[in-house]
Amino acid sequence: MRQIGYARVRGLGAAVAIFRSVRVLGHLLEINNLSVAFKSGKGSTRVVTDMSFFVEMNERLGIVGESGSGKSVTSLAVMRLLPEKSSEVGGEILFKDEDILKLSETEMQHVRGNRISMIFQEPMTSLNPIHTCGKQIAESVRLHSKKTKKEAEARALELLELCGIPDPARRMKEYPHQLSGGMRQRVMIAIALACEPELLIADEPTTALDVTIQAQILELMRSLCRDRNIGIIMITHDLGIVHDFCDRVVVVYTGEIVEISPVGRLFSNPLHPYTEGLIGALPQPEKTVDRLEAVEGMVPDADNMPPGCHFNPRCKYATDRCRAEHPELLTLEDGRQVRCFYAEGRAK
Repeated sequence: MRQIGYARVRGLGAAVAIFRSVRVLGHLLEINNLSVAFKSGKGSTRVVTDMSFFVEMNERLGIVGESGSGKSVTSLAVMRLLPEKSSEVGGEILFKDEDILKLSETEMQHVRGNRISMIFQEPMTSLNPIHTCGKQIAESVRLHSKKTKKEAEARALELLELCGIPDPARRMKEYPHQLSGGMRQRVMIAIALACEPELLIADEPTTALDVTIQAQILELMRSLCRDRNIGIIMITHDLGIVHDFCDRVVVVYTGEIVEISPVGRLFSNPLHPYTEGLIGALPQPEKTVDRLEAVEGMVPDADNMPPGCHFNPRCKYATDRCRAEHPELLTLEDGRQVRCFYAEGRAK
């Protein structure tokens, strides 16, 4: 927590006046012990367990892990988009110190899309094929503001220009299928920015884009974070994107956090064997190899987790203790966090 604000007062009661002028601020987003389970006829399956992390204003936080690790489920929980009848969500999701899990749906509608926006993975399925791109952006503007139709269209044009779309007046009148994948993703970003959110969640925003367009999208998001003071959560399985884009990284495995670290320290000195394996599987331009390394084995099924550390069947360092006890998420002296019994010995 940090404190801001100060009142210059004199005379009797000065201390009280100063105390009242001090406002305590938390993080932009703070998630505490988030758990998500999906209900079925056989009972419930836990897919996210006691997840805790935070995001600061103007910070780019990466959440990385294999498919099925709980990355997207966590983002949908933050947006309150999980189906209420078939899911159970526990813990706290504090947005500027307010628990959004306690908001009514009407109250949440003023947060979702307005103060917290999300860019979904595949723009072709997220955009409506029967409406022009301009109409879809303008609709988002009008949904969360009192702007007239003409004002919303002007704002849509402004957003297309902001997102680097050439000839935005013509693109306003075009349909999603008339645009390239990179252009569609820019339209999705424009919709997400329609109401100038404070937090932007991007779920695999560069999937299926070639590397040139991918770099352009990431640079656009980087400039938005810098120029508009937006906090960004980047959800991805691509550690190359994490290395180039993020400030800090949350590594998740089987719905649990296994490591949290500044991006530089993560790549120079990974503490968890899973993180080490993911980084080892990255191509190294300066090295010539016949084949890339791989993390052996498969992610266990959520209904059949191994005893002890969930990663132990795939870990080359596993001991009897790893197979019997489940490690807690430890905080080391340098502030990094890791879920491993032997991480301190690997810390440099």
